[in-house]
Amino acid sequence: MKKKKTIESETSRFANSTKTSKTKTAPNRQVVIDFPVEGEIVTSPAYACRIGVSPTDRVEVSIDGKEWLPCRESVGYWWYDWSGYNAGPHTLQARIPSTGKRFIKSSLRQFTVLI
Repeated sequence: MKKKKTIESETSRFANSTKTSKTKTAPNRQVVIDFPVEGEIVTSPAYACRIGVSPTDRVEVSIDGKEWLPCRESVGYWWYDWSGYNAGPHTLQARIPSTGKRFIKSSLRQFTVLI
């Protein structure tokens, strides 16, 4: 019997990937959009997007390829409180700073708003 993937298993993946190894390579930093899930239908007038990341001091999101907006940190995750949006298909991407002016970006997440 196959075990279903859970939020806890996704979260533990971050913990395992950010442990320092005995080699001198940089840790594998990651940024993943937890919510909305791929293909989710959002039906409320406000939504909190949740981002899971390797340790960082800043997270930003871009909705529909527009400007990068700052997220807030709370209870071990980063959040973007979104409201005032239009119905229809949308995309979300998150990023964290890397080195210099470079960033590590999440995969593009697609979801739909029905309000």
